[in-house]
Amino acid sequence: MTAPASPAQRSVRRTPFPWGLLLTATLLAAGTIALIWLVAVPVGPVVCAAVSPPTSNCLRDHREGSALVMTLIVVAVYVLTVLLAALLRRPRGILIAGVVLLGVAPFVSYPVVAWSTGFLLPMV
Repeated sequence: MTAPASPAQRSVRRTPFPWGLLLTATLLAAGTIALIWLVAVPVGPVVCAAVSPPTSNCLRDHREGSALVMTLIVVAVYVLTVLLAALLRRPRGILIAGVVLLGVAPFVSYPVVAWSTGFLLPMV
């Protein structure tokens, strides 16, 4: 027979981990990174001005630099969200904030990569 729980043990309740939010955050992060590298970098802006030299957003090398920065930002938001959710007692609020940020990320990252002037990564 087990001993009845003390009042201190009864007050500590574990809330179930919100696995659905974690899965949503993972899918949003992976989808945003795929959008960046499979659409924004190779395609870029649909129309480029017919000028010589072309504008910097029409050069793939400049878009790759912007894509790397945006990828690092998305990964940092995802990792920070997951780590804080794993370490804190009530992870639901942190996961909701992370999912909202990752939900906005595709709408921000695509224009930043495709249409901003970007920068050229230094060759090593």
